[in-house]
Amino acid sequence: MNTEKLINNLIASSPKSSKDIINSAISFAIKSHKGQKRLSGDPYVNHVLRVALTVAEMGIDTNTIIAGLLHNVITKSPEKEKLLEEEIEKQFGNDVLELIKNCSEINKATASPQTDYKIITKFILNNAKDLRPVLIKLADTLDNVRTIEYMPSERLGSKIQKIFHVYAPLAEYLNLDKIKKELEERALEIYRPYEYNQIKKKLEKNNFTRDIKEKYIQYLNEILSAISPKPSVYGRVKSIYSIYKKLDKQLKEGSGIDISSIRDLLAFRAITDSADNCFNILEKVMDHGDIITEEFDDYISNPKPNGYKALQGPITLPEVMPAVIEIQIVTHDIHYHNTYGPASHIAYKESQSRYAKPTDKYDWVEKVHKQISNNIANRKNEKSTPISVDIFSSNTYGITPKGKIIQLDQGDTVVDFAYRVHTDIGNSMVAAKVNGKAVKLDYQVQTGDVIEIKTQMGKKSVKQDWLKYANSSSTHYKIQRSWKKS
Repeated sequence: MNTEKLINNLIASSPKSSKDIINSAISFAIKSHKGQKRLSGDPYVNHVLRVALTVAEMGIDTNTIIAGLLHNVITKSPEKEKLLEEEIEKQFGNDVLELIKNCSEINKATASPQTDYKIITKFILNNAKDLRPVLIKLADTLDNVRTIEYMPSERLGSKIQKIFHVYAPLAEYLNLDKIKKELEERALEIYRPYEYNQIKKKLEKNNFTRDIKEKYIQYLNEILSAISPKPSVYGRVKSIYSIYKKLDKQLKEGSGIDISSIRDLLAFRAITDSADNCFNILEKVMDHGDIITEEFDDYISNPKPNGYKALQGPITLPEVMPAVIEIQIVTHDIHYHNTYGPASHIAYKESQSRYAKPTDKYDWVEKVHKQISNNIANRKNEKSTPISVDIFSSNTYGITPKGKIIQLDQGDTVVDFAYRVHTDIGNSMVAAKVNGKAVKLDYQVQTGDVIEIKTQMGKKSVKQDWLKYANSSSTHYKIQRSWKKS
């Protein structure tokens, strides 16, 4: 898509009331990126136009669209940083400038090869008191992955691993399933082209395609047409990346690619108004096909410990094709609870237990959904609607001078930080600086703090009264152990 068409699409996808300021931002981006090219040879400005277009198509506010357009203006001309910041603030306001700066902070968070990917993801979410820069970064990454084949081979592996383990999980945490799927699919296509193409061919050969998915949806709508109100039916073909992950063990053992054992290659959800109608839907399905009884579950009558409810399991509908498919039948309220409540996929995944009980630890999942919906609803009238969140609030994340992110508990001090880096660092600690300034040892770490631990060579133990500087039980244990040895 050429520059002119991208501009037209962006204007058409943005709020009409913001046409003039969007045009000004487009002009600013074109001027700033003049002569700059992507590795593909494409004008660099087309990249930022596509990023802004993705944000606009999400329905997010005007200032986020503008920040998407300008997100790399400063990093591409670091020698003009101060001047560009002043120009951006003058023309588009401090809110846009802060969004751009926060996008740069996300880039810094992913830079250290020492930090575990899961910690990077959680740090980004914990540090983002406004989610809009995260949405811009996801749009940026999405456009980058679409042209990832042009990236130099020495940078490719690292970039792909970040897509799999940082950016795709970010999209998953925010319930941006379409973005997550495309990130994973495209990265896998480059990372494991043989496996990707073999799985794709197997799906097509066995007729697990979008076309057959649509036929199932049409058929289910027909057989459920007598139920009032009419249920909503949705479907999906399992992503190639998800299949690859399921087959990973087989592939590592040198086995061939066999998708026949995977039951949910095609999966459908029917949503209705009441529990009674859930059972009416099940009855209609059984009239036209078969359920695999020993694997079918009634979680409506017997919910899971975390409150998850549904009628679900493998079925066949031979009038469409003989394959086994998966169906889930829920009410609107149950679907909302399963998606955003204590039974959400994120809460289930983070608990790492199929027997997890309900908890408000992940109530931010629903808050994120409501905040994004609120931003979308207000964008016609408001240029800026922050998406305010507080995610993984039981943790804080400190950063070493070399950029490694250290996960801590809420209330942990610089002493806890030192011991979390390494026991020897804690034992030899004599002082600490936070963001370049000396602090007391009882200073509580805030997410984003850069912490420099001053150590004394030869110092291998601490006094027991150091316990009063520590918050974490593991730090207490390490201090007491050191004290007993001394």
